[in-house]
Amino acid sequence: MDKGLLVHISDGILTSEIVVATSIISALFLLFSLKDLKNENIAMVSAMSAMFFIASFIHIPVGPTQIHLVLIGVIGILLGKRVFLSILIALLLQATLLGFGGLTSLGANLIIMALPAYIIYIIVNRGFLNFLGEKLKFFSIGFLAVGISTFILALILALTKEEYLYASYTVIAANIPAMVIEGLVTLFLLNYLKKSIPWILKEANL
Repeated sequence: MDKGLLVHISDGILTSEIVVATSIISALFLLFSLKDLKNENIAMVSAMSAMFFIASFIHIPVGPTQIHLVLIGVIGILLGKRVFLSILIALLLQATLLGFGGLTSLGANLIIMALPAYIIYIIVNRGFLNFLGEKLKFFSIGFLAVGISTFILALILALTKEEYLYASYTVIAANIPAMVIEGLVTLFLLNYLKKSIPWILKEANL
């Protein structure tokens, strides 16, 4: 797994059964993402792929390690179901150009990164966070996105090998600072978007 925020699984970590299962599930999500894709969606998908890719270069020191941003809460809010296509493109670039993650683990990494983003989109779009004030809602979008991502990562590790069970617990504890930082950055970004280009958040009912 990569250094810092523990959400990319490298090649050789997963068993062949988990690789096949996550690849099939990811392919289904990708087909769902491509359904009804329109030309006007492509620019936003590309922009969010670039944002995800660039965010991986932003490292924040936390104790003896570093956290790199993923911004999946913001990306999920802006893209909805198209988030699977966007993050797949970014993960391919990261794996081939930067060595983050891997190709055999691409399916697992897509589930870890894109599924939480889509879940957050559904939660927000259906008004499940409307009981919160606006700033706390924006913070929760980033915090919960990384929290769900971390839980899925821990689950995949626990299902892979018995010796990874302890690692799955430590992954959750290690990523609590990442959840808080992502929440704060998401709060700033969504607050800026709401003030400068509010129409971009309409689809998510923000």
